[in-house]
Amino acid sequence: MNNKNDFFGFERKNDDFPFYNDLESPTLNLKSGLIFLIAVAVGFALFLIGFGGPVQPFMNVIFPLAAVIFVARSQWTSLFRKLVAKDIILIIGTYIVNIIVTFVAGFVISKLFNVSANPVGESFNGNFADALPMFLKMVPMLFGEELITILPFLVILAFGVKKLKLSRKSAIIVAWVVASIIFGVYHLQTYNWNLVQAILGIGIARVVLLYPYIKTKNIWTSFIVHVMNDWTLFGFAFLSSMHH
Repeated sequence: MNNKNDFFGFERKNDDFPFYNDLESPTLNLKSGLIFLIAVAVGFALFLIGFGGPVQPFMNVIFPLAAVIFVARSQWTSLFRKLVAKDIILIIGTYIVNIIVTFVAGFVISKLFNVSANPVGESFNGNFADALPMFLKMVPMLFGEELITILPFLVILAFGVKKLKLSRKSAIIVAWVVASIIFGVYHLQTYNWNLVQAILGIGIARVVLLYPYIKTKNIWTSFIVHVMNDWTLFGFAFLSSMHH
């Protein structure tokens, strides 16, 4: 258990990732993998065009989660685990690292390239009553962002192990990197189609954000870090709007 690789959660445990090996849950094949990816694409597309009115923030939750329930039946809950005490240390540690990485990456990229501001950060007017709905709306939005990152991660992991015959460790690394790039692509429109900012800036932060999930196989850990992270960043944006 004290293998140094274990720090990254690469060692196989009794409670492994869902959907990629026959020992655990239903394994993803081409059809079920496509169902996951199509659900992610549909949810994201509807979210992007603002479909659904008040339920628009939930688009990335409804479609991907429905796909998991459809494919995995009763095993759909394997994405969720109980939080345990040591998860709190992992969550706080990842949060601190991610804030540092976000600021450093943002600083370096802004020095080297033209960057665009996040429109949400720009929309604050210094009034807390106006800002509060936005902070609350972030909760389902960020949970959806976890689903639309982790489901592609699991599809790539299954594909890597089963079709490409990669070792489990190599498949995790490939899935980790590709899912982070995909997450960056989701943010292209937000950042005015700035490829460097979305893929590099957001992608690097996502590499850090995916770590708690890879370590614990529990979507709650990465989701909590994601909420803490975005509330902090947009909290700074809100505070600066109060001084304008």
